Amino acid sequence: MLGSPLDFDDLLQQAQRPVLGYLIRLTGSLHAAQDLLQSANVTAIAKRDSFASASDAPGSNFVAWLRQIAVNHYRNQVRKESSVHSVSLVDEDLHELIEQRYRQRVDLEQQDADWRRVTECLQQLPDHQRAVMTQFYLHGRTLVQLAKSTGRKPNAIGQTLYRARLAVVQCVKRWTVQESADEAALHTNPVSGQNLT
Repeated sequence: MLGSPLDFDDLLQQAQRPVLGYLIRLTGSLHAAQDLLQSANVTAIAKRDSFASASDAPGSNFVAWLRQIAVNHYRNQVRKESSVHSVSLVDEDLHELIEQRYRQRVDLEQQDADWRRVTECLQQLPDHQRAVMTQFYLHGRTLVQLAKSTGRKPNAIGQTLYRARLAVVQCVKRWTVQESADEAALHTNPVSGQNLT
């Protein structure tokens, strides 16, 4: 359950850019996408309680919820146009393909971003910690093998590995927090859509 109106506003603000990007791909027009997004925002605000009750379910996703509202607006608009022109402009298979490709691309971009973060954080480690991490995780060497090649005890190698892993995790968390703050700073007014691009 959303704790306050601010929670909903924050979610709405954070969803603007990904939903707008999706709608641009769906419609092929920035102007049409912006119009749909504004209609979806108005509907989302009117139905905010329905998301609040649905958000108790595991895996609730505000971006997906807002995107579905926008898609419904798009479908209604296309149906109206097709009834005027007597031509069906909605291709459900094409819509599903666009959505599937979009999700795949977002997943790949996230994986690339995660790997860049980890690589950057690895570079910040002291040389001996980075070497142990590389040998253990990338080359599959065991603690015993690393101990033999370095002349240290397996226990000492394990402690070095633990400290290095902890440093990388903390570094990635700091990077993620900074990126979230940068992303939030790009948005000023979730309803008007200003400063979205």
